[in-house]
Amino acid sequence: MRFIQPVLIVLPIVPFLILVMLGYQSLGFLIITVLIVVGLVGVAVNSPHYESWLSLITSLIISVASQGYLPYVMHITLIALQNPGLFNASVLASEYSLTLSYLYRSYNKYAREFRTKGFDNVEIDRELNMMIKHTLAILTTALLITAVLYYLIIEASIPIIDPFTALVIFTVAYLIISRYVIARIRS
Repeated sequence: MRFIQPVLIVLPIVPFLILVMLGYQSLGFLIITVLIVVGLVGVAVNSPHYESWLSLITSLIISVASQGYLPYVMHITLIALQNPGLFNASVLASEYSLTLSYLYRSYNKYAREFRTKGFDNVEIDRELNMMIKHTLAILTTALLITAVLYYLIIEASIPIIDPFTALVIFTVAYLIISRYVIARIRS
């Protein structure tokens, strides 16, 4: 599971790399710097989920303050996104990173508990890796299904559903599926 640590640091910065590519370098690099510091500290204390949560919350705040009903009513936007669909889709990386960080924590918790009870290290690693592999397959499938739904909602010219509403639908669907899968693993 050591290969996951760099992924847990890199995935949450993807939305802000997109922000840099859209022309908001100073804001993007500032948030990236803060996220990398939080990520390194999180990995050092075995709690890498803090960076993922910070990334998800920050990107959703930017999304809410840049598009949708709030800017329509207030007539002001935080950032005038040229491609809001691309930025909203990049939130996928933060959500997936959040799921990976909780899987990483669960792996370490179970491995530590089984080792203290005297189980064989090779068997522990093999079984936990198998569990994580199957869980990641299910969660990745859920991520892809909800991403396809998001894309279909964005591309379909449904006047009722704007990109932000599609993002909310995607986020809720993915978080419900991932929480259900993780709850099933814990039980």
